[in-house]
Amino acid sequence: MASFKIFQSLLALVFMIISSAFLGTSIRLQIAGKDGIRNLISATCNHTLYFEMCVSALRSDPRSQTSDLVGLANIALNISIAHGSETLAFLKVLKSNAGNDTQLSGILSECTEEYIEGTENLEEAIHALRIRSFDDMNTLVSTAMTDSDTCEQGFKEMNRGSPLTDKNESFSKLCSIFLSITTLLS
Repeated sequence: MASFKIFQSLLALVFMIISSAFLGTSIRLQIAGKDGIRNLISATCNHTLYFEMCVSALRSDPRSQTSDLVGLANIALNISIAHGSETLAFLKVLKSNAGNDTQLSGILSECTEEYIEGTENLEEAIHALRIRSFDDMNTLVSTAMTDSDTCEQGFKEMNRGSPLTDKNESFSKLCSIFLSITTLLS
């Protein structure tokens, strides 16, 4: 499982480096009122793999109405952290309902560890974004993405359906959105 996790981390990092070469290094927009902010969000989200999710997530935060690109990156990161925290709370409920199913309890414990590590990495990425340490930030967020993938893989390895598939995919996509936005800052 560890070699698979390392492989996924490296793959995510390579993807982000290649993506940044194609996405360009900045967005130049004239912002004028509310329409300008909507245009900034749309233009920013056009550089992500998940346009609809990006627009929906950013617009759900009232701070996006007055944010620049750095502000949108912060919002995207905060949304990713919140999703990770919500998933941890959901994992706690699942574990309490697992009863005597030791296999399920084991997988859920592994997922809990992965999400604790993943959200801690995202919290460290806040500082990396603040000081514009893009390499550190990419590594931290890519590792968080791998953590959710590792959780999902645990269910597959045990030939069990995962009650976390949607949450794992959303977490990974939110992290990807954040990384795509930060490529516009570098």
